[in-house]
Amino acid sequence: MELLHGLLNRVSIQRLESPGPTETQVEVMLQAALRAPDHGNLKPWRSVMVTGEGLTKLGGLLQKAQLERDPDSDPQTLERCIKMPHRAPSILVLIASPTPHPKVPRAEQIQATAAAGCAMLLAAFAQNIGAVWRTGWVVSHPTITQAFDLKESEEMIAMIYMGMPSVTPRPAPVLSSQEFIKHWH
Repeated sequence: MELLHGLLNRVSIQRLESPGPTETQVEVMLQAALRAPDHGNLKPWRSVMVTGEGLTKLGGLLQKAQLERDPDSDPQTLERCIKMPHRAPSILVLIASPTPHPKVPRAEQIQATAAAGCAMLLAAFAQNIGAVWRTGWVVSHPTITQAFDLKESEEMIAMIYMGMPSVTPRPAPVLSSQEFIKHWH
């Protein structure tokens, strides 16, 4: 796939089904991540792939975390938590793992992790893999972060849901870039 085509046409795909990406496809995504802008070439991230029974385990953790957030959660909300990970056959959990560095502050290392995640999304798109970047309380709740063995210095950046699109992806909207740039003289 031509690079510009991917950059201009990638969209998040919410409805995903089996199969998930193959090991070879995931390796391409990881290699793309390794090309992300990264001051100091620190590669301050790691990832965890969740598939199969791991999706069920994650659903149970999400339900537990929801009950900790709101002990009065209604049954529909709790059921939604259990089903949430099963929206895709594979979830790649992206974790920023910054290390103290005299020239590369933590914020830059978090930004490098996000850039690596973006590269993974583009590599998924280039391989006809549907993907969506998910965040929210699920990436910051202590029950979830503990389950993924996050160290105190680490931060879960996103859960990238991946699989085959079960619907035709909508075309990327054409937006005016003018509101996103100001010329400074």
